Amino acid sequence: MAGNQKIDISIVIVSFNTCDLTRRCLACVQEHGGEVNREVIVVDNASADGSPEMIEQEFPEVTLIRLAVNKGFAGGNLPGMKQAKGRYILLLNSDAFITAGVLSKTLAYMDANKRVGILGCRLTNPDGSLQPSARSLPGPINKFFHLSGLAARFPASPIFGKVDYTWWDHSTPRKVGWVVGAFFMIRRRTMKEIGLLDDGYFLYFEEIDYCLAAHRKYWEVVFYPDASVVHLGGQSTLKTPGRISTHGRQNLAIRIASECRYYRKCYGLFRLLAAMGVEYTWNALVRLKHTLAPKKESPQRKADARAVMGLIMEELLKPTKQKKPLA
Repeated sequence: MAGNQKIDISIVIVSFNTCDLTRRCLACVQEHGGEVNREVIVVDNASADGSPEMIEQEFPEVTLIRLAVNKGFAGGNLPGMKQAKGRYILLLNSDAFITAGVLSKTLAYMDANKRVGILGCRLTNPDGSLQPSARSLPGPINKFFHLSGLAARFPASPIFGKVDYTWWDHSTPRKVGWVVGAFFMIRRRTMKEIGLLDDGYFLYFEEIDYCLAAHRKYWEVVFYPDASVVHLGGQSTLKTPGRISTHGRQNLAIRIASECRYYRKCYGLFRLLAAMGVEYTWNALVRLKHTLAPKKESPQRKADARAVMGLIMEELLKPTKQKKPLA
């Protein structure tokens, strides 16, 4: 597609044991790419389901990078970001399917709004319902609103609903804290200023870290509603044996480790202790409640709370050395 013309968008897709979904994702790019001059780079995270072979056979125009081990979301995207030649770099999940006009509309918006460094679009479930696509930066207060259920109970409140902007109808472009990495368009100049994703995160919080870095360099992070992408969500996680488990502790451990890394790196010890203290205290209260007033589900609720508390303490007591993000 790129030919000898200047490449507008480099689309980087990380694949991990999602052969059929990756095929559908690439087919959607082919079908709905329009006249946008683009290149497609797939980084395969050591899939064992025939994904790289499928890409080579069915999509020979795609640049395929094979990794020997699964390096997660950030580590998987890094080789693609380094090789990308486009004016914009689009990180696209293998379980995210673009629709007609998505690339041309987002490209036109970025070209017209020079201070927008990162752009996300409307993410929907297969039934058309909206997924959380525009989000405010995390912190102790937002964590309390989420854990306590206040955010879900009062979605129309500008205060309690600020976590996912649920008080707003998502009908117009809006500057937000961060956008979800399933469709994550980066201006090349922004990438040059703030570097690449931090592969110290295996999964979770890497795009939040990156959006915060953009904010701190005075770039805007924008949710753009006039382009829509169907996103299934969590498909690589479902296919991952061992390190990421679908029920439980390993997935939770990675989330807590990434969250602690985010607060340590981006804000320091006080914010880390405040945020994790909210979650630890909430789970301690859950255990107390189900001890004093047991119900049928109480043993599981107490076990879940105990697991969270243990993982938080385990993470907080680790050495605080941080791996520097790659530039």
